[in-house]
Amino acid sequence: MCAKKADAFVTGVICHSSTSMIRKNVLACKLIRIKSSASNLYQSQKDGFRPELETCPYCGSRGCCVRFASYERYVLDFLDGHPTCKSVRIPRIRCGSCGRTHALLTDSLIPYRSYSLFFILRVIGEYLLHLWTVEKLCTRFGITHSMLYRWVRLFQQHKAEWLGTLADLEQTPLSFLRHLVSIPEYCSFSRGFYLRTLLSFLQSHANPANCCYQPGRHP
Repeated sequence: MCAKKADAFVTGVICHSSTSMIRKNVLACKLIRIKSSASNLYQSQKDGFRPELETCPYCGSRGCCVRFASYERYVLDFLDGHPTCKSVRIPRIRCGSCGRTHALLTDSLIPYRSYSLFFILRVIGEYLLHLWTVEKLCTRFGITHSMLYRWVRLFQQHKAEWLGTLADLEQTPLSFLRHLVSIPEYCSFSRGFYLRTLLSFLQSHANPANCCYQPGRHP
């Protein structure tokens, strides 16, 4: 299971004015080898989370974080040929030094989206392979045409931001997607993309401007 390297969690931090997300990049395997749903994977990954070992992403204090609360979030996956929806509990921790609270997300979940990373990449993959007409593709996944095209545009935009202008022109979207799902440890890409852009891959809503960290800097 990909979560076996729980003690080697890589952390990215997205800060808000009063709360933040702690991003755990834990998919230490190829995406094409993952058979579990994002919701089930998240449940197993968060079990290895130890808040007392965290550094507060807002004030930088170490050893001051404790479990504080949780909230429910719905995750949409695509399993056995059908879209599925499952709720997960997102743990929150609180820093005893500054009082800020932080939610825990792993890289199989995209901030501000109910659709999982696996769901969106599968939709984009079937679109790029021309397996269905747009109408049939949207019916198959239960999405709208506008949603599909937004995802494809965002995928192409993030591809360009990661590769740079020249390399982006040389690599097709389909070849880039095949590369992504075949990276030995997807977490190496997800962490690198965050450090470069301060966004998670396929995250459309920008994080608040008053982020504690800047692109290119390790939190």
